[in-house]
Amino acid sequence: FVGFLAGRKSRTPWEVRKIGLQNREESLRVYCSDATHTWVHKAADLFGLGTDAIRWISSDTDQHMDVEKLKLQIEADIELGFTPLLVAASAGTVSTGAVDPIEAIADLCEKYDLWLHIDGAYGAMAAALPEANQDLKAIKRADSVALDPHKWLYAPLEAGCTLVKNPQDLPDTFSFHPDYYHFDLEGEQPPTNYYELGLQNSRGFRALKVWMAFRQVGSKAFIDMIRQDTLLAQAMAKVVKSEPELELFTCHLSITTFRFVPSELGEKRDNNTDYLNQLNETLLSQLQEEGELFLSNAVLQGSYVLRACIVNFRTSLKEIEKLPAIVIRIGQAIHLKNKQGNT
Repeated sequence: FVGFLAGRKSRTPWEVRKIGLQNREESLRVYCSDATHTWVHKAADLFGLGTDAIRWISSDTDQHMDVEKLKLQIEADIELGFTPLLVAASAGTVSTGAVDPIEAIADLCEKYDLWLHIDGAYGAMAAALPEANQDLKAIKRADSVALDPHKWLYAPLEAGCTLVKNPQDLPDTFSFHPDYYHFDLEGEQPPTNYYELGLQNSRGFRALKVWMAFRQVGSKAFIDMIRQDTLLAQAMAKVVKSEPELELFTCHLSITTFRFVPSELGEKRDNNTDYLNQLNETLLSQLQEEGELFLSNAVLQGSYVLRACIVNFRTSLKEIEKLPAIVIRIGQAIHLKNKQGNT
């Protein structure tokens, strides 16, 4: 929300903090892929743009935003008299961990003078890896980046963070100077008033747990742990591919998605989508109830899949190697029960 509001203040071509959005002929537009987290619905709703202001740009089967379609939509909106405001790109989509083509999106934002916000709540930390790809490294071109230390910095809930390229954008967006606040801005080291940097006036010391973790293990250890998580996700993809009754869908960052497909349906999977969706949904519920391992879900191109997101530094290869047998055992039992119920 902080980055969204900073972008609204910075790129709206009128004094939006004073005038607001009332009775304006210009209609603002924001752009994101159809795989973007629901935070963008809330931001457009709560901050006066309305959800009709969101332009949903289609993504490919791996959930990467289509940059050419983004460009065409921006140009079409300009022709229609709308005001393009902001692009929200993802560094790690919620379902698959896909990273949008941030480098190309940043080029477009520079061309059309749009605010570039990166939703890196989950995946932005992977940009610290020396081997990170060019799109992750292109995060440095963003105007704002959101990231959650309680995800891939292993901090306890909750700890969110917004980084901005230009520090002045935050007080320009949030600052007011009422008489009942004392400001000594003339000293050599003027105080940092955090209420000028975000929505909250009173706030807890969330940063303490993150700071203490860095003091305890250091940045290199965090990089090593993040790298290990990505390697475990790749190992999971490998063992999934080796099992005839498991179908791999995606593997990005530390997220691997797959589903159980009974051997007798292997060649008929395209004609049994509804059944496989129901089967894997039931399978996930039973996995979570039994507690041997914990997976979540995603829906990709109409297919209900199992989702493993590895963001626990205690996860080991041992757990990864146990996963296929557990999933297959429970999946086969559910499928057999379904068959018996239909006879």
